[in-house]
Amino acid sequence: GLSLTKQWYQRRVRESSIMVKHSSKPVSGRAWKQKKECKTSGIIADKAVKSSFEKKMQLKQQKQNCKELANQILSERSEKAEARRKQEETNKKRREENERKCEIVQTITNTKKLKKIKKKQLRTIETR
Repeated sequence: GLSLTKQWYQRRVRESSIMVKHSSKPVSGRAWKQKKECKTSGIIADKAVKSSFEKKMQLKQQKQNCKELANQILSERSEKAEARRKQEETNKKRREENERKCEIVQTITNTKKLKKIKKKQLRTIETR
């Protein structure tokens, strides 16, 4: 075979023959791509407009005010929800107490009757 230097040289020649540039068509074959004017590192960027210290502090204060307002609204919402939950709980307790008051209760003094009662009836009996 050929020596490494010859192979390298031949490959180099082949690559250079492929890379011949034409003015009408780009090397990549992609005609829609435009040729770059210069590298991005060569472009000099304009200096950013600096804001004054007072403006920065003003913006900072506005952001802080917005956050405080948002936190206040959230806390009010959670307080309302908590109050509503407590009210529902008290209503439920009151309802249960009222139901117990209006129930007709019959005390069973003779426990032997319980043995004679059917299972369905036993299920309805509550102990208090």
